[in-house]
Amino acid sequence: MRDDLHRALGDRYAVEGELGRGGMATVWLARDRRHDRLVALKILHPELGGAIGTDRFLREIRVTARLQHPLVVPLLDSGVISLAGGTEVPWYAMAYVEGESLRARITRERQLPVDEALAIAHDVAEALGAAHRMGVVHRDVKPENVLLADGRAYVCDFGIARALADTGGERLTSTGFTVGTPTYMSPEQAAAMPVDARSDQYSLASMVYEMLAGEPPFTGPTAQAIVARRLAEPARTLRPVRPAVSPRLERALLRALERVPADRYPDIAAFTDALGATDEPPERAAVRRRWPIRALAAAVGMALVAAAAWTMRGRARQMAGPPGPDSTVVALYRRAQRSFELRTPAGVVASIADFSAAIARDSAYAPAWSGLARAYARGYNRRFAPPGLVRDSVLRLAVFAADRAMAADAASAETWLTQAIVRQIVDPTDAAPVMRAARRAVAIDSTNPFAWHTLAVSLADSGDMAAAVDTWRHCALVAPAYAQCLAFLGLGHYWRRAIDSAAAWADSAVSVDPTYLLGRTTMGSIAIERGDFERATAAFEAARRLSTELEVVNAVAGLALVEARRGRRDAARALLREADSLAAAYQPVPMHTIVYTAQARALLDPRAALAALERYHPRRELHFQLHLRCDPAFDPIAHEPGFRALLVAPRPIAGC
Repeated sequence: MRDDLHRALGDRYAVEGELGRGGMATVWLARDRRHDRLVALKILHPELGGAIGTDRFLREIRVTARLQHPLVVPLLDSGVISLAGGTEVPWYAMAYVEGESLRARITRERQLPVDEALAIAHDVAEALGAAHRMGVVHRDVKPENVLLADGRAYVCDFGIARALADTGGERLTSTGFTVGTPTYMSPEQAAAMPVDARSDQYSLASMVYEMLAGEPPFTGPTAQAIVARRLAEPARTLRPVRPAVSPRLERALLRALERVPADRYPDIAAFTDALGATDEPPERAAVRRRWPIRALAAAVGMALVAAAAWTMRGRARQMAGPPGPDSTVVALYRRAQRSFELRTPAGVVASIADFSAAIARDSAYAPAWSGLARAYARGYNRRFAPPGLVRDSVLRLAVFAADRAMAADAASAETWLTQAIVRQIVDPTDAAPVMRAARRAVAIDSTNPFAWHTLAVSLADSGDMAAAVDTWRHCALVAPAYAQCLAFLGLGHYWRRAIDSAAAWADSAVSVDPTYLLGRTTMGSIAIERGDFERATAAFEAARRLSTELEVVNAVAGLALVEARRGRRDAARALLREADSLAAAYQPVPMHTIVYTAQARALLDPRAALAALERYHPRRELHFQLHLRCDPAFDPIAHEPGFRALLVAPRPIAGC
């Protein structure tokens, strides 16, 4: 087989060794010569070659190749090779995931810790949910098709079972090959009835059951015996063999294992929500739901009072050792984090309120101090002051909160990450202090995606775009569903003029979180460079609908750039007038607003664009310089003497 591969594919792939054999294919590790990356080559077994229509098989799997999600192992390539005996068999290449299969983990440990099993289930469900939204049903969810790496679970072989069933039909049965795996196959799939997304839900539940119990819900000496038991018997209860499983978790699994699809959860998201639910007493849940959102002015006051209390109680806490935060503090902190991630003024205001409320209850809770510092920092950067505060005091509050976080927990990655964010604001012309703090955060917790993102931004600001992109890529490996890193991977490739790669990453960011504002604007900027003006308009219109206050100005500026690039100069000017009118409420005008409006003006009135950029202060701000050096939208004026005079360092001709 290796000789066949070398003869047929040697110009594209260097085969390094066999990874394993399954019921369907032999898997080889190979290096993609063109892109210098490792791939997994899967070659269908020769006995399947004559039983399926190879051309139709390839057409079927190419449909699923369009499925893009951070937790889906992507299909990269496919084709047909002729073996020495003349048999033609399909092959396909997938991204190589360096880790182990869930099957290997179960074989080694038999039963997994409950929290780890649920984390794997949530990752798999996230990947399946993305496929289901595209109308793709996996049909072969099993531990062999789940790969574990970097603390996450990745799903592979989407659509392969469907392709085999559709192209091989009854001919496959004569080879002894079963489409799907009997141990995890839903009753309707085992009975050769039509299947939908609820079939994958059943298979996932079977897999979770095995991770917890040490064996699947139905076993037997043969495939026929397993199928017969599944059709005739209900799934066995789980808690007698695994008492650590809560009654609620057991109920969720047994419902997903119902024989009739209509009796399962309506979709896989509802199933995983039920898996993640806790058995919290109703009275405690009621207290948590009644916790009020404090008005912001009162919240700020509570934070300052808490600060005084912290200084008085700090020594006693250090001597006694800090107690764990109570559930209300944690709930407030998590709610504040969700508000903060919205990246809107209203989200910042809400997060300040909840971070402050958490601190009022536990003034030694370092994560809340870190969160509060970041919220103030974002308010300062976005040029708005929360109600009751003047802007000049916001930075001082950010520094104060960051210091309190450091005093409460100097060994925390979050604390050092907050230091990096605040140091960038204090001196935006020097990346070194930011980079040192970010590297310290990563050293403490290499699984923290925001720490990797912050380090990547500091590298980009310092001019090392190659290292920045590599760091964002590592961030995406650590947290494949973290939309911010995916969006910035899109931006990093956009800045380097790798527009097709940029589009793929931006699409991934929007797929992971359709409401993520930066994902939409990044998608719009990239679509402009591809000449896809309809898609660019749709992206900036979506951003405009998602935006409030200052972000609306930036979305309108993006729409103006679209119209300018289309040659619709009057429409572009009208949108710029609207953006200018909205921006007048923010003085001084923020850097990103100046940059985005200048980009549209570069095509309409280069002198006005240069005049706007010249008014920005401080001109040596690293992130401002990054946009000047790297944004493709400035290419029309890049060689103007006035523009080059703005650059602290010469602008590379080929981009960043």
